[in-house]
Amino acid sequence: MPKRRKPDEPGDVWEAPDPALALALQQMDWYRRRRDTSRWLYRVSELLILLTTATTTVAAALKATAWITATLAASTVVLTGLHKILDQHESWVAFGSAWTELQIAVNGYRILPAGQRDEEARMRLVQRVNEVIREDTTHWASRRRRLAEQPD
Repeated sequence: MPKRRKPDEPGDVWEAPDPALALALQQMDWYRRRRDTSRWLYRVSELLILLTTATTTVAAALKATAWITATLAASTVVLTGLHKILDQHESWVAFGSAWTELQIAVNGYRILPAGQRDEEARMRLVQRVNEVIREDTTHWASRRRRLAEQPD
């Protein structure tokens, strides 16, 4: 039995009337969702680090029991470590940059009169989409390797 699509899930881009545009829009949507999620996670992690750091200081000043202060301090350390490992700010920037590159390519393609959106124009658009994906993947892999090589 074939897999059922959700109503908001895109179909096969290669079956669309303009596959090149459908592919580019699908990739733009993917990068937009990742960009927005990364931005949200970055802001939340920054806020949590600030809150746990401030709460630790207040707890120590109020002479809270040692386990409360230690738990708050440990939470700050864990959040800071996750913040560094996940690096949502870098992801936000990278996904935003890729989305922008795709937006520029789509705008350039859409501005063409319908009669000029020929095979060559579609190939250029697909090629640009592939370049953006390759650049983003290369950047991501490079970043992961650098993080793995950093001394603890």
